[in-house]
Amino acid sequence: MNSNRKAETARVEILCVGTELLSGRADGDGPYIAKKLRAAGLVVGKASQVPDDDAEISRALGEALSRSEAAVVCGGLGPTFDDVTREGAARALKRGLQFRPELFREIERKLRRHGAAIPASNRRQAYLIEGATPLPNTHGSAPGQRVIVGRGKGEKTVYLLPGPPREMSLIFDRQVLPDLKRRLARGRHVEGFSLHLSGVAESEAEELLQPIVSQKSPGLDFTMLASDGEVEFHALIEGPNPSKNRALKSHLLRRTKALVGPHIFGAGEDSLENAVGRRLLRRGFTLAVAESCTAGMLASRITRVPGSSRYFLGGYLVYSNDLKRRLLGVKSGTLRGRGAVSAECAAEMARLARRRCRSSLGLSITGIAGPGGGTPGKPVGTVFFGLSGPHDSRTEVFERWFSGDRETVRRRACAFALHQLLRALRQSAEV
Repeated sequence: MNSNRKAETARVEILCVGTELLSGRADGDGPYIAKKLRAAGLVVGKASQVPDDDAEISRALGEALSRSEAAVVCGGLGPTFDDVTREGAARALKRGLQFRPELFREIERKLRRHGAAIPASNRRQAYLIEGATPLPNTHGSAPGQRVIVGRGKGEKTVYLLPGPPREMSLIFDRQVLPDLKRRLARGRHVEGFSLHLSGVAESEAEELLQPIVSQKSPGLDFTMLASDGEVEFHALIEGPNPSKNRALKSHLLRRTKALVGPHIFGAGEDSLENAVGRRLLRRGFTLAVAESCTAGMLASRITRVPGSSRYFLGGYLVYSNDLKRRLLGVKSGTLRGRGAVSAECAAEMARLARRRCRSSLGLSITGIAGPGGGTPGKPVGTVFFGLSGPHDSRTEVFERWFSGDRETVRRRACAFALHQLLRALRQSAEV
């Protein structure tokens, strides 16, 4: 991540609670919250991960409040023995916990509606810190909490949110973020945009955008984020004059599109699979896939988009050579002579997927995701892609090598396949 401006003041801190976060078994809610706060013009002072330990939670929250005007704490509000965020936060704020019967009745109602048992441990979720306001949770049992401490210029606000992303995001978007804007963003006028790029590395994108990101002025902030073959570019403009902010935003957006236009596939919350779907619908094309090393990941990504059944017909998950031959129809001679990880095999997989599904286009992936299976000629990370158009003569093949572990190679392969499909849909009158 690159940014040309550092935060002047630590305004809001994020604490993600969960021992699993420190062991790498989960990512936490921090990135989602930070992105939303920045877009609202609020400064994120620090984001931390804290284990399921009430003393550690207390210490971390106390430190956060010594530096910031608000803290958002996620996770640890469940009913089990290791859900100790309430206790840790109460200790940091030097307040007790109070049982709220009306909250427990609501928890019981939700659990009964789903036919679930109501263990005694669920009573823990009905305890609020003294003076806290409950934040209703429409998608889970644990309510969030808002606690205000101090007064006047010394006032601090603490928000406790459940950890499951769906529950957290709804409470944060509908209740916490509007409250933070009222408290901390009053009088601040913010404009911004975010663009999504594919087919370009982060370093290359930064070089192309250097005429823009090199600008240094108060209230102007640029950030670049890269993940698995895609790059996000964010611009944030903050100043006292809303009309000037909007004018600067329009100017920067035009310049950005002029510099990296061919790589842009969407804006805001858009995704690469969304962009592909729009193009397929516009052209009236259908798509089928054949996957080996990605084992259904590409199809899963395509079908994340609501309404994808209008253009995505299905495909083949052919992990073994035997199924490539028997189910899809790849020639035995190709598999023996060139191997499953080859340009010839990728081309056949794309053509055969298109023919057998009777789709307009066929897209294939075959490669070596690792950690084993590589050779000097075809090291781990080698992936071949096939893209078959409406006519057999229109089949294209691409070879790429991706660094990273097994899952990274698979994710990058899917992103590259979608990028090549989008490129072809943009450039070719036929495909």
